Amino acid sequence: MNPWEATHPVTIKEAQVRIEEAYPELRPVKIKDLGTGFDHTVYMVNEQWVFRFPRRKLGLEAMYIENKVLTSLEKIAFEGGFDYPKPVYFQKGQDENDSYVGFSLVNGKVLTDLEDTDCLNEAADKIGHFLKKLHALPIACIDAEPDHLNRLSTALRKKHFYDIAEEASPVIPEKLYQQLLSYLDQLEEWKNPAGTVLVHGDLHPKNLIARGGKLSGIIDWGDAHIGHPASDLSIAFQCISPEFRSRFFAAYGSVDDETIKLARFKAAFLNTVLLRYAKSTGDQQVLRWALAGLEKSLS
Repeated sequence: MNPWEATHPVTIKEAQVRIEEAYPELRPVKIKDLGTGFDHTVYMVNEQWVFRFPRRKLGLEAMYIENKVLTSLEKIAFEGGFDYPKPVYFQKGQDENDSYVGFSLVNGKVLTDLEDTDCLNEAADKIGHFLKKLHALPIACIDAEPDHLNRLSTALRKKHFYDIAEEASPVIPEKLYQQLLSYLDQLEEWKNPAGTVLVHGDLHPKNLIARGGKLSGIIDWGDAHIGHPASDLSIAFQCISPEFRSRFFAAYGSVDDETIKLARFKAAFLNTVLLRYAKSTGDQQVLRWALAGLEKSLS
């Protein structure tokens, strides 16, 4: 079975009926398909709201996490320079078949829809500033769990990383693939570092929104948790060219060598996962961004 295939698909008509029944104030519901993520089917409603329906059980868990974290950010009126979804509607059913959530619409295009895979270079300092403010939030005010998945443990994930790379290899140019294997061969094995800050946890081009070719919003907070800053700092190695990274870290603040290693690992891992996704789905836009991101991650 394709790992990205929905086990609980919700059609646009089914979504419209559910929303109109639960929220009569939104009638007549004008609904538009915004596509699918790894775990959710996404619809725009009345050009104002985004409703997310779990495509599989993992999506249900992510939906609950996202709603809790975004509600926490809304309560403390977090402002970091980029827009993020505000939770408004929440249907908690028995399982992924009848649960969904509605957020405010973050206007713009998903980053992978843009042609320029270097477009975040000019926003390097702004991204660094956003993450500095996010990571400075008092975690006592945030309803988020610790990193139960050990996302940054190479001791746990290195073998899996090799497997993902092999699956993605048909869409990776040979020279880049050999560079990735060399990186993996030399990758040290370490345990998951202690979590100390709120992290988005899944920063990559499919979760970034741009308007007018410039980064404007950050969506899909379903992997947010109390973790190590490197989980988010990986964006500097995924989407920012090496010559612009100094601007990013000047805005964020200095980090130690261990954090740099962790961030680079997360960047390379995420881009390889995206390449496997692109191979499985035939998504050429994600493929183009993930190849560019993998090159940046290894340089």
